[in-house]
Amino acid sequence: MDREEYIQILTDQIRCAKARAMVGDEIRMHIDDQAFAFREQGMGEEQALKAAVREMGDPVAAGMSMDRIHRPEIPWGMIALMAVIGLVSAAIHTLFGLGDPELGISYVKMQIGCTLAGFLAMICVCIVDYSFLAAHGTGTAAGFIGSLLLMWSFLGQNINGATRWVHIGGLNIGLETFIYLFVPLYGAVLYRYRKEQVKGVIMSLLWIAVAAIPAYLMDSFSTRALLVFILLILFSIAVVRGWFGIRRPKRFLAVLWMCLIFSGPAYILFQCVTGRTNLLHSRRVRMLLGLDPKGINYARYAVLDVLKDSQLIRTGNGDLSKFIGRVPSYNEDYVPAFLAVSFGYAAAAALAVLLGLMVYGIFRIAFRQKNELGMMISCGCGMNFTALILICLFENMGLLPHMSFDLPFISAGGTNMIVSYIMAGIVLSVYRYKSVLPGELAGKAVTDRQACIRKA
Repeated sequence: MDREEYIQILTDQIRCAKARAMVGDEIRMHIDDQAFAFREQGMGEEQALKAAVREMGDPVAAGMSMDRIHRPEIPWGMIALMAVIGLVSAAIHTLFGLGDPELGISYVKMQIGCTLAGFLAMICVCIVDYSFLAAHGTGTAAGFIGSLLLMWSFLGQNINGATRWVHIGGLNIGLETFIYLFVPLYGAVLYRYRKEQVKGVIMSLLWIAVAAIPAYLMDSFSTRALLVFILLILFSIAVVRGWFGIRRPKRFLAVLWMCLIFSGPAYILFQCVTGRTNLLHSRRVRMLLGLDPKGINYARYAVLDVLKDSQLIRTGNGDLSKFIGRVPSYNEDYVPAFLAVSFGYAAAAALAVLLGLMVYGIFRIAFRQKNELGMMISCGCGMNFTALILICLFENMGLLPHMSFDLPFISAGGTNMIVSYIMAGIVLSVYRYKSVLPGELAGKAVTDRQACIRKA
């Protein structure tokens, strides 16, 4: 039995077709290494290769052993954690619906329905093999941005001077939240431009500018700033890991981040010197400095006021009297504050710990990946969740002004639920195929059988 016949019999025992090419390459490399060792002992080339094949043992038994290892794995632990988070979210919004007459039971049904729909979307995304992004990452990213721009242009609804919503089939969809789905797609874009050095760096940075266009059109400075920040961190990870072959990556990143950090103050100074902006009259500056407590910063001071009566632990019944009419959008932006007031700081801390466990699980999946694309996509999802959770928690503690960021999986709204669970599904897909896909994926899609034949 020659080498290729042995490999063919072995890989035929593997039920997951996607794993066959990777396993075939590993076995071929192992046989070649063993044959080299035999040649070093004085054997001829053909004799050494046959001896190496014989030493591998029964191909059927070896293939069955490989089949037990290289198969899609179901991440039951993370799925259970996401189910618990969904149940907690549904319970919180049930309290909101029953405690606020303006919301009512219809609100509870809607939130539970959105949670179930999001969980189902997560399972569907988990089943999909994310590796198609290796060949179609830039096309998928371009299609996503193009779709957002088309919906904004033709279906967008102008509310309070900003177009951030579209109305489709009786459903209101928040485009501002959907923008964050670009984060994992940007991981695929970075993977596409790896090893292209200067061109890769330029194209990767240009894609960040392209991603900021929808947020700019929606007049959402906070969303635009956060999105660009997350994408730049992903880009920095790619640079540090040597994807672009930069000779001194740390020095390059230091210069890049220093330029970005000082560009903001320089722009503000330019606006003030030229008389285009009165710094103290700027809406955003007054908001960040905590000025105007009865105007732009009303929500911030209202939350601080209701938190004065909070205790570490208290037995509550979900009373909303301190929030209704006082704290705007409490069911979207101030859920942790509600828990702290009604059930004590321990309840809010428990919610933070639950979300923290989810983030830890995501980064654990990411950094245990041997596949670079999966690692970058998972990191993107993890950083997106981390940033949103921290901002929302600081906002609920009164450390940040009201910026209307949704707390993933928790804040009211179907869009937040669907987008959060889709991102979780992407991470679960990365975990599911961690033992199936090789460390580096091909730049174009080929079948596993074709890959085996070409290697032969």
